[in-house]
Amino acid sequence: MSQGLWAITAYRLSHYARYRLHSRLLEVLPYVFQRVMIALTGIQISADAHIGPGLYIPHGGFIVIGAGRVGRNCNFYQGVTLGLSVDTLDSPDFKPSVPTLGDGVWVFPGAVIVGDVTVGDDAAVSANSLVVRDVPPGGVVMGVPARLVSRRGGSRPGDVRGMVDGDEGNSASAAAAEAGPAGHDLRNLGPDHRSVTGSGG
Repeated sequence: MSQGLWAITAYRLSHYARYRLHSRLLEVLPYVFQRVMIALTGIQISADAHIGPGLYIPHGGFIVIGAGRVGRNCNFYQGVTLGLSVDTLDSPDFKPSVPTLGDGVWVFPGAVIVGDVTVGDDAAVSANSLVVRDVPPGGVVMGVPARLVSRRGGSRPGDVRGMVDGDEGNSASAAAAEAGPAGHDLRNLGPDHRSVTGSGG
């Protein structure tokens, strides 16, 4: 049984106890089990997260999934952070914002997704990217902050390889992808106003 499967099992039990049993007493055992799994696997999944079936975590180690929403059949690799962010700390009643992931999303090692962003179905977030803006369905993003480089989708992760390697063909493809189907150049968008100093929740 892999580290990811242990961590997901602990999350499912803790989430079920919190949202279905409605009993503080019955939450204790799943909570303790989850804390033990966090210590053993290095994978922390908040019981407040809402995650669809089919989540796959092939490797353990330093994965933090906060109180966001994740669709069906998503794939998270090591070092991923999915967490909270806030626009301002000035207001006494501020509420942190959380990300939403669609179905079939691939999040590769070291990627960070924080704040009020939506990652569309079958999208892919490349390794070590920082996502602070929405990702369209089927989009592939990379960089800090992450930018759209392709619309080929993340349902087959092999498609991500070689998309931006410096040659003219791939550079042209990336530019065309950023222009989008309606010809709007996404590179001209202003910097995102959201704070990127989010936590894992």
